[in-house]
Amino acid sequence: MPSQFSGLMIGYSGLTAYQAAENTVANNISNVKTEGYSKQKVTQVSADALRTYTTYGMAGSGTVAKSVDQLRNEYFDYKYWLNEADYGRYTTQQTYMSRIENYFKDSSTINGFTTIYTENFYNALSELEKNPGSTTARTAFIGSAQTLTEYFNTMAINLEKEQESLNSEIKTQIERVNAIAEQISSLNKQINLIEIQNVTANELRDKRNLLVDELSQIVDITVDEQPIIDENTKEALGINYYKVTISNGGMLVDGYNYNTLECKSRLHEANQSDADGLFDIYWSNTGMEFSPLAANLSGSLKALMELRDGNNKESLTGYASAASVGETTYTMEISGYEDVTLDKFLADCDIPKEGIVTISGYKYYYSGWELSKDSTTGTYSLTFNELQYTDKDGALHDGLYADIPENTLKTSTDVTVGKNVDYQGIPYYQAQMNQWVREFAAVFNNIEKQGSDLNGNKMSSVTQYGMFDESTSFFQWTDVSGVEHGFTDNFEFDQSAFELPDNIKTNGQMHTFEGIYYDGGLILKKDIAYESYYWLTAKNFTVNADIVNDVSKMATTFAGNTEEGESEIDVSNADLVMKLEEIKTDKTMMSFRGASSSEFLSLILSDIALNTNNANTFTNNVTNIRNVISNQRLSVSGVDEDEEALDLVKFQNAYNLNSKVIQVMTEIYDRLILQTGV
Repeated sequence: MPSQFSGLMIGYSGLTAYQAAENTVANNISNVKTEGYSKQKVTQVSADALRTYTTYGMAGSGTVAKSVDQLRNEYFDYKYWLNEADYGRYTTQQTYMSRIENYFKDSSTINGFTTIYTENFYNALSELEKNPGSTTARTAFIGSAQTLTEYFNTMAINLEKEQESLNSEIKTQIERVNAIAEQISSLNKQINLIEIQNVTANELRDKRNLLVDELSQIVDITVDEQPIIDENTKEALGINYYKVTISNGGMLVDGYNYNTLECKSRLHEANQSDADGLFDIYWSNTGMEFSPLAANLSGSLKALMELRDGNNKESLTGYASAASVGETTYTMEISGYEDVTLDKFLADCDIPKEGIVTISGYKYYYSGWELSKDSTTGTYSLTFNELQYTDKDGALHDGLYADIPENTLKTSTDVTVGKNVDYQGIPYYQAQMNQWVREFAAVFNNIEKQGSDLNGNKMSSVTQYGMFDESTSFFQWTDVSGVEHGFTDNFEFDQSAFELPDNIKTNGQMHTFEGIYYDGGLILKKDIAYESYYWLTAKNFTVNADIVNDVSKMATTFAGNTEEGESEIDVSNADLVMKLEEIKTDKTMMSFRGASSSEFLSLILSDIALNTNNANTFTNNVTNIRNVISNQRLSVSGVDEDEEALDLVKFQNAYNLNSKVIQVMTEIYDRLILQTGV
């Protein structure tokens, strides 16, 4: 039978249970603004009933506060983490695309391309046409030309700094991923040490979930938590196995262990105008490269890589034509350029002189390349020299991989120079500017070189091979040491238009004359010398210093008006200037993406606007979804002040009632023990 004092114990059990409930409510209220805190509640169950061996059989023995549990819905967590990756990606794109857009703006307060080129440059050229012999007009025009080159120089430098900023942010993100992985693995151990004693580690679980929330915004992740089963008894031990996997299969946290990622500076650039020291990401334990750009991934890390490396998938691709395992050279054929001249190909080429080539998934570094064109088929080929690759330990080896199947190097194998990243990031806009300045400089220089300066000297003489003197180029480029270089290759190479020198043999051997290679009447090769427009970029675009220092050296009339050194030219003749003015709108002279030269900014801004609008649209969408899921999570795990206030009163009343039970039972026992007797 139950104890005579069981009524007191029942009241006492209610007091302790509701005191625990009051304490839990107090804890909820104190954490109402704590980030990541999940509401807790006491799980209360009836105490085990007692057998009374009476007609009523069993007697209740009160209540028990079984546990204090956090309220959380795993489904809402999963949906939140899935959407958070997209939120991180598109908000990052939105931030950086807005910054890129600001660089290209042209307004009443910021002089951009339209003001500098379309207006000021051609206004100065128009004034020069009116008085071509005027030193003042010449100086003003050359000043506007310098402003144009400085505009592109500044734009290229700003974008390069933005790329460096993105690169630093990538490293910061990787360091944060590693720190989160370490903290999660540590929390896994702490949680299991507590929960093996049949106690729920609520606060530690909240910390872990908050870290996963942060991690899910950086990169797509999958979280899995499974109970650990005793192999002998087949019963749960009360602890769990918790792992976090990056969605492309990379294990980040494996129970109490974790893997880290590391950033390694590239040996060579992936694009011609890339900043130095850009990072690639590798798994520290295996040395395998990790690419956040995989199609099934999202997150802010992917957005940073897209913005830093995005070239709109415009890297050169082709097929193998000749190679063997272990060789240090490799040749690829490129299709789609059969009707393009060597000079045009080089002007549009954005691959670095020293870079990366991927052959059937194997990445190699090259230290030089040679361009050739079959004059019969029109097929272009690139031959890469001094190939190297790195093993999993990061050690460099010369030549093609020695342990790969020979057929991976044969014809029809996919070959990519650099990286194909399907986004219009910094490399894309750098390449667009490079292409514009090369085409503009080539057209402008070609016209200038056909003229005479104020001293009656021809700007350039043409050799028997159809090439101009590079020293008189109006627009030039400056190397890293500050030396200026002009151009000789603004010409159409016609094999039948010149007579081969005596030293050229047609026995299949390669011979060189003034940058052109000739191989038995079949193969033409162009030397990638400093005189090629390949070297001209928006960053090093400049006006010939000799012309800046002596404005009389600029041509304003065509060379046909005089013989060199024989007579003075007609300084009032501005026929060459008039020809230069046509570059602005005449698409037969200069066409940029099918438009005139003056429409450069409109095309670039349309690209930026499209990317910015996409980022804004997707940001709004994922933000709305994020808010909905967050509200759903909060409806379960959030602390509501009004609800807690009601619980506080409810549990207080229950506590008071149990106190009353004890008071009544005390009076009963007092009467029974003290006031009942003989």
